[in-house]
Amino acid sequence: MYHSDSIINGIDANKLMALQLEKALSGVKDQALEQASKIGDGATRLMYYTSCFTENYQDVCAKLKEEDLRFIEGVIQLIGDRDIIYRMIHIYFENIFKQKTNQLLEYIKWKLFKAGVNISASPMTSQAFVLGITTSICLGVSFNASVMKWASKGSSYGVIAAGLYGYVQQASESAERLKLINSDYYHLLYIYKLEMMYFLVEPAFMKAQSFRQRYPSDDDIINTIISMVK
Repeated sequence: MYHSDSIINGIDANKLMALQLEKALSGVKDQALEQASKIGDGATRLMYYTSCFTENYQDVCAKLKEEDLRFIEGVIQLIGDRDIIYRMIHIYFENIFKQKTNQLLEYIKWKLFKAGVNISASPMTSQAFVLGITTSICLGVSFNASVMKWASKGSSYGVIAAGLYGYVQQASESAERLKLINSDYYHLLYIYKLEMMYFLVEPAFMKAQSFRQRYPSDDDIINTIISMVK
């Protein structure tokens, strides 16, 4: 999927920074702040590793090592499969719609159509409906803006090792937030070794207020889809 291509290119884009210097000058202040923040995150995480030399904090050290390993596993999937953005969205809605009746699916489809979101699903089964929703979201203007905004920042990161390691800290904090507000979705991503990649789609979920309710109503689900697409 082209989302993954853009993210990978964003991570590698620091190689082109020198060629883009003149263009970047207009936003140099913002980029400097972003870079400083990322370096700070990475440096903080590296400092956490000092706990590995303290016997009483081996649980902290073990958690850091597990997160690092699972982040690497997620990046391997990002590079190898190129569709993890699609998969994370699909996993979420597959869980949401797994017990919905065809009659309810028709109602949601009709409500979405009235809002200008056309979901192609034939025959009308939950599996086909989820495929249609996932595709519409991944092609949607709003969702693309959230993902591409993150990817475009990649050119200002990764210059210093601590800055690059800041990605892992950001991913860790994002995964912890998800675990607190929606443990079901977190554990589903964990099964697929994708929870450390959740930070890539977190802005889209937060913008849509997807986790406002522990058990979202049909209208909540509809509003989430509309927000992610438009």
